[in-house]
Formats: sequence, C-alpha cells, structure tokens
Amino acid sequence: MDDKIFESIVEMTSKRDSDEFGISIIASIAELIPDCIVALFTCIEHPKAYFKELTTLSVHYDDKGDKECLWNIGLPDSIKKYIDENFEKLNELSVYKIDDDYFHTFFPITIDKKVEYGINISSKESITPQLNSLLAIIKVCQNFYAILASSEKDSLTGLYNRKTYDQKLSMLLRKQQNNQLNNLTWGQSSNSGTELRYTNNQSFTWLAIIDIDLFKKVNDKYGHLYGDEVLLLLSQLMQQSFRQNDLLFRFGGEEFVIIFEPIPEEKAHFVLNKFRQLVEKYDFPMVGKVTISIGYAKVTESDHPKSVFDNADKALYYSKENGRNCLHNYESLVEQSLVVNSIVEEGDIELF
Repeated sequence: MDDKIFESIVEMTSKRDSDEFGISIIASIAELIPDCIVALFTCIEHPKAYFKELTTLSVHYDDKGDKECLWNIGLPDSIKKYIDENFEKLNELSVYKIDDDYFHTFFPITIDKKVEYGINISSKESITPQLNSLLAIIKVCQNFYAILASSEKDSLTGLYNRKTYDQKLSMLLRKQQNNQLNNLTWGQSSNSGTELRYTNNQSFTWLAIIDIDLFKKVNDKYGHLYGDEVLLLLSQLMQQSFRQNDLLFRFGGEEFVIIFEPIPEEKAHFVLNKFRQLVEKYDFPMVGKVTISIGYAKVTESDHPKSVFDNADKALYYSKENGRNCLHNYESLVEQSLVVNSIVEEGDIELF
C-alpha cells in the first residue's frame, strides 16, 4: 500500500466524531489529486430524498506553483444542479460530464445497503490513475462510518444518543464562535423547502427539551411495542420538521433534545410551537393522540453544558406542571420570577 494512502487511513480512523471524520476524508482525497474540488454530502430522506452538501475543499496551484486550499467556499452552481437533478443515478459510482473544464466522479457511501453519504470529486485531470486508491478510501469510509453510527446514534430512532450530546454541543459552540469572529452567517438554502434562517445580533443558539406527556400510561395501556412505535414516529416527525443543521437527540426514555443553530428567540418559539401542534394533531397507530411538553433556553459561548440543560429542564418542568402540551422559555420565566435563575443556584459551576 502507498505510504501516503496508509497515512491518510491512519489519520481518518483516529477520529471519533462523524463531522471530524468527514473533514479528514476530504483532506485525504485532496492530498491525492492536485487541482480539484472535493465535496462531502449526506443523504437526506425527508420530505424528499436529496444530497445535502456538508463540506467542500478546493485545491489548486497558483502561478508560482504554491498550493492553495480553500474550505467551504461551496460548489459551482453547475455541479450542484447536476447532483440535485440526478439523485437516483448517484446511488452508484458515477462518472459524468457537464459544461465545464472538469472531470467529475461521484462516490456513494453505503451503510447497511443504504446510501448515507456521497463524495464528489471534480478534477482538472482524469482520476483514473488514482481510482484504486480512492476506492480503498471509500471502503474504509463505509466501514468506519458504520462504526461511528452505531456509537453516536440511538438504535431505535436513529437520532443522536445521549453519549454524543456533550461532544456535539461543544463542537457547535466552537463553530458558532468561529463564524462570529469571521462575521459569517449561518443561513443556507435547503432542497427540502424549509425556510432560510439568517443570524443577526439578536440570534442565539437554543437548547430545547421535549418530553412526551404521560408516556408511562401509553406503555402501561398498549405495551412497550406500541410505546416504541410512538418514539420512532415522533423522531421521524422531528426529522421532517427541523432543519438538518439542527442537532436532534434522543436523550433517554421519552425525552428528546434539540440544539438549534442561531436564530432569534421568537423564531425558536415559533418552530417549537409549530412542532407541538403537529404532534397534537397526529394520529399514532393504536395509541391515537399524544401530546408533548417543551422547555427551551438560550446557549451562549460562556455557558457550562450542565447549566444550559438545567435551564431548559426548568422550563420543561414548568410546562409539565402548568397544563402540559405547552412550551416555555427559561429566560422569560426568570424575567417573570416564575423560576429561579440557575446562576444564583449554581454559582459554583466552573464556566468555560
């Protein structure tokens, strides 16, 4: 095996997070192919199937022969258009030409016989000489992504599990800090038809806790099989209702967590209440009607993960103690003196 390929595989498989692993894949491929654009996609199923761009790396050489690498500048529109319009074709290895000066190759990455990711390589020269090496990398990707999925995801719902929560929250906050420093926005279009969200000086990251009301009665009356079906259907409704960049977790039992990328408070309230109403109207097989209670709180760079969760949990508790099937914001409850400020109670927590 070529030493460069071996070193790339060692570097990739040292990652223990799917996001970091994806970045490592792109960097490794770009090392093999000079003058290229490499993009990593994830496969989205709801409300329609499409490939969503996760990260890109553009590599080229300037007039002096110096290598330049640019991350996340986005794919050219012609490439995005082809990928958007040819989802079915791209479920297998595809070599295609469009009206530009590049050779294009799309590698699907399957997990348990299902396409979960994709890598698109656009290069100035044919990648045929590197094809065997690239196929070896793709095979490693498939196997390692499967291992990461079993570690990061809840086996019933497919959402992130509790073990992944702290890591993902920390990464999101670091990303938010970097974007703020570089004066970037978080808004982006989505093939799923969901609305754009742009940051402004009133936008924050939000953490919401969702709890199914009286779920024990569902299990007691209908059995755990139908209880599990409620959990699964609720998770599917979450995946359809929230943007793909919002992090969704099954935190344990009937409790779910959402971490929103920065949006204004009124927008967070709106989308959460819209989801609450959707669940309220949904007919769950055998069980019928189910409701949820929600509490949410602001997340800032200086917050400790435990205090953030405790804040949202206090708002959730207030929702459940005041009628259920409703949602409340922690900061608003503090302003109204309806809950005690966590900073007062937990002043000994060591912050970042």
